[in-house]
Amino acid sequence: MIFNMQGTLLKTYNALGANGQITIYGYEFKPGMYLYTLLVDSREIDTKRMILTE
Repeated sequence: MIFNMQGTLLKTYNALGANGQITIYGYEFKPGMYLYTLLVDSREIDTKRMILTE
């Protein structure tokens, strides 16, 4: 899940790719800071910050 810094959910990814990766396309979001959270079996594993630049 990807959130803006105000906590608004912007996008959810429902499944990992075949190699266990997810591709996030930066052009889908404006430049700025975001939070992303990894959930496994409905349990929050970790939340990190992500900075997108132009």
